[in-house]
Amino acid sequence: MAKQIKIKDIAMMAGVSAGTVDRVLHNRGNVSERSLRAVEQVLAEVGYRYNIHTSAVSLRKEYRIAIAIPTAIKGEYWGAVQDGINHAITEYSDVKLECLFFFYNQFDIYSCRSSFASIMEQKPDAVIIGPTFRSETQRLCAELEQNNVPYVFVDAVIDGTSPVASYSTDQYACGRILGRLLQTLSPQDAEFAIMSSQRIGNERSNNSLARRKGFIEYFRETGMENRIKETSFSVLEPQESEKKVMKFLKDNPGIKGMAVMNSRGYILADILRRNGAEGITLISFDLTLNNIKGIRDGSITAILCQRPELQGFNALKALIRRLLYNQEEETIHHLMPIDIIVKENLPYYREFFEM
Repeated sequence: MAKQIKIKDIAMMAGVSAGTVDRVLHNRGNVSERSLRAVEQVLAEVGYRYNIHTSAVSLRKEYRIAIAIPTAIKGEYWGAVQDGINHAITEYSDVKLECLFFFYNQFDIYSCRSSFASIMEQKPDAVIIGPTFRSETQRLCAELEQNNVPYVFVDAVIDGTSPVASYSTDQYACGRILGRLLQTLSPQDAEFAIMSSQRIGNERSNNSLARRKGFIEYFRETGMENRIKETSFSVLEPQESEKKVMKFLKDNPGIKGMAVMNSRGYILADILRRNGAEGITLISFDLTLNNIKGIRDGSITAILCQRPELQGFNALKALIRRLLYNQEEETIHHLMPIDIIVKENLPYYREFFEM
């Protein structure tokens, strides 16, 4: 019934005109309080869901959407973001969309620069951006704004930009939560290591910087900032990373807690396991397939997860609203829940590891 009921049916049940129902659904105002309550009551009773793309059939226009995100691999974080976008494409299949993906290496600023530079050549109507590097994103957004092209962020928000919407977690809060968890789950006399990824170019990840700030400030407030050590590892050069990490641990034997500032916690877990390094609490981000294995075998203690599929789905949905109806978001920045996942509650996130 919820899928088949029509506006005229709702109007009859609420005792109002079809035009009144239409104004309520589109939030156009000019509806009395009594009529508004009557319509909303019927909508709740029948479970009506407004089909946002009904008007697109009559418009007969194709919209070109550029999607600029790091390389998406199934089972990894950005693969989940892409899954969410593809789900939205299917959900709103009546809208004529041409979605063009512009992938880049999230560990290489020059790859990002090249990918972003080619976007405007395609004359997009709107853009979804996964912003890893601040300066490159600011440059792209300035060009989009100059050409009146709306854009939406997923995963992060960049200062000095004006997206029509953004979907991400509070990365500073993530850093503080990471600090609290690591302190709670590690021995009382533990020292703590910040593990960041090395990147090609002169700029660190925007998210990693915010997480690091929250992490350090948590320990500063608890009077334990002097226990923090810091190093980096390379995703692109695993053998050199292993030598560097093990030397770092040898030089800092008091480290019993390790905070990985991105989704590559499994890399550090594998290094520790291969070298027999035990008694280190390791916490990372994102419920990727490799991190799931680490949670299961105990090499990763906990994971902070930020709903990447929902971010991707909502990003495309927001652009559809803007393109079809020029509808502005009541809330620009949407913060995703921060899930803390350990071995005991992992089975309740089955949708992630049955991909």
